[in-house]
Amino acid sequence: MRIKGPLKVAIVGCGIIGQWHHIPSLLKIRDAKVVAICDKNEDLVKGVARRFNIRRYYTDVSEMLSTEEVNMVDICTSPQTHLALSIQAIEAGCHVLVEKPMALNLREFDEVVSAAKHNKVKLCQVHNMLFEPVMMKARAVVNEGNIGDLSGIDIQILHSQASANLMLMNREHWCHSLPAGILTELLPHPIYLAAAFLGKLEPVGTHSGKSSSYDWVVADEIRIILKGRKGMGTISYSCNSAKSKIIIDIHGTKRHLRIDLWNSVITEYGVGTGTRSSRALANLGQSFSILASTLSTTLSVISGKFHNGHFTLIQRFIESIQNDTEPPVTLPEARDVIEVVEKVTAQI
Repeated sequence: MRIKGPLKVAIVGCGIIGQWHHIPSLLKIRDAKVVAICDKNEDLVKGVARRFNIRRYYTDVSEMLSTEEVNMVDICTSPQTHLALSIQAIEAGCHVLVEKPMALNLREFDEVVSAAKHNKVKLCQVHNMLFEPVMMKARAVVNEGNIGDLSGIDIQILHSQASANLMLMNREHWCHSLPAGILTELLPHPIYLAAAFLGKLEPVGTHSGKSSSYDWVVADEIRIILKGRKGMGTISYSCNSAKSKIIIDIHGTKRHLRIDLWNSVITEYGVGTGTRSSRALANLGQSFSILASTLSTTLSVISGKFHNGHFTLIQRFIESIQNDTEPPVTLPEARDVIEVVEKVTAQI
């Protein structure tokens, strides 16, 4: 059923993701109205409500859903809670947006989907990096055939020790009770990025390890080889880098793309002859490409026109509810990611 006017949205989970991405995005979207937030930590939820000027806050989801008129629930809690919270919101008649991974395995995923279909509400898993401006541009370039035939993709995601240690060093952090620890939380990102270009994926090789000294950490390094319908791919993920970065190399028969997702820069590489002069000219062209991309992003940020992936995805999900159209991340796409994560983490 289509909803007229702004959607009444409730947010569950007031941690870093909720505070840094979901709440600020929803407050900027004209077709959404945040009516309440919820978190088990009363001091936290009270402080977040004050910070963002949200009038209603709760520590109990059941109380919030029975008290407030809510059209959509945005779930930003730890993955272990996603199944129960999603079904609770769905059975209350709410559309549900849920952070990745939506479920810890296919059985849980299918249970949530079944509930959503039974209650005729929309359900969407957050694949925010796909909706970053440089990623949307890269997908358009590939889809238009500008790089020729796609031959493969290599994804490298490095977390600095400083940022990763916020999770790793805390023995009580919820990530350590996931099937493969912190990697269960992190791996959906590169997997959905690879799938967006290569199609349905099959992990054909996995090697994991641990560089940190924490005895409660399962693994903090992983390398994955993927076979997709449109080519091969690799994922390199580390929680032990000196500096955080996300680099995606897309290989075509005519051109190559390099996406620096951390800095929102995209560079195109042509196929040269291999002579010194051609390599020098290629280097010059790449330098101009980097400069132009950096300048474009900077101007977009300064002008207020830059929207990150969370904003764009959330806005498109709200539009899909209002227009009764397909969500920005379809359920088959989300299921494929959960399936690959389950297969990979079973080998760790």
